[in-house]
Amino acid sequence: MSSIAIVFRKEIREILRDRRTLTAIVLAALATPLVLFVISQVATKTAAQVYTVGYSGTIPAGLDVLFSATGLKLELVADPPAAARQQVDLGLVFSASQIDEYYDPTRQSAQIADTRLQTILGKYDAAKIAASLQEHGVDPGILNPVPVRVHPLSSPVQAAGDSFLSFFLPYILITMTLTGGLSAALDCSAGERERKTLESLLLTPAPRSHVLVGKILAVSAISLASAVVAIGSMLIALTQISFTGTPGSSLHVGLNAQATLIMVWLAILLAGTFSSLTVALGTLARNFRQGQAYATPLYFITIFPAAIVLFIPDFNPSLAYYLIPILNAVLVLRDVIVHNTAQWQAIALTSASLILAGGLCWYAALRLFTREALLVRS
Repeated sequence: MSSIAIVFRKEIREILRDRRTLTAIVLAALATPLVLFVISQVATKTAAQVYTVGYSGTIPAGLDVLFSATGLKLELVADPPAAARQQVDLGLVFSASQIDEYYDPTRQSAQIADTRLQTILGKYDAAKIAASLQEHGVDPGILNPVPVRVHPLSSPVQAAGDSFLSFFLPYILITMTLTGGLSAALDCSAGERERKTLESLLLTPAPRSHVLVGKILAVSAISLASAVVAIGSMLIALTQISFTGTPGSSLHVGLNAQATLIMVWLAILLAGTFSSLTVALGTLARNFRQGQAYATPLYFITIFPAAIVLFIPDFNPSLAYYLIPILNAVLVLRDVIVHNTAQWQAIALTSASLILAGGLCWYAALRLFTREALLVRS
């Protein structure tokens, strides 16, 4: 075991001297809060932005008040259809019998303005009908014969925050665990082969399995540190950022203790798996550049599972899905964040799957380490 510790200390010293690895960790700590700040500013601006509605004709009484209260600014124009192409967000033509709306679906501002307009018209129509019925002595309650009282089982604002976190957290955890130690993994394998220092290391009395374990532990430590720094900076940034939604409400995102412990456990398993895999690929490569080419497909493999949460938010997997490495980590994190429950059977399957995957990658790297012809080939 002393040989493993010696190799581990040696690799850590060399990794910390590598500016590429340190730069990646620093950028991860700085980039994540910056991205979240930009997102929060865009979301706040979108929610509070006033959109312009160009109109012609006579506005029905009382409708202009609803427009101003919903963030729609009325502007009299000569030709609403033409103005709706670029000059304004929506074009409206008021006539005695109807309202003609013109908007460009390719413009996001027009889509948001259209949504607000439909909300306004719905409220206005309901109010007019209720007033007309009341004038004729009819109870407006007949319009709603079966009243519905909504009882949310959880806070809608908190649900929105959990949904936001369930997408970003797995993505950052997986990508930073991979990319944070990738440079170190390739440098301690393909880089040493390129510098022709690996052969001298393998000629020492230490068993090659100990040398490999020391390297993987060092890379895992850097990968884990990179993920912790990125996620820590993200969570700190989220405590300082509020996403404004409906008037009078703001969204603050956080992580509970149970989710934090499960996230740390998954980060350790992912770090060990990715480190074993990247060291194996680096050992297979002849030089650092070739190792980067071998590792490039890993970016797409890791991004795809995280994207499932975004495109299929209500994906309800069976236990068999928790046997798929990387995807299972995304699903476990989503469960514990969104549903606030830990499915221990799913966590056990996920842990076994990642441990098995990491063991297979370690075994593959060990087989490469024991092939003399491969290690000394230039």
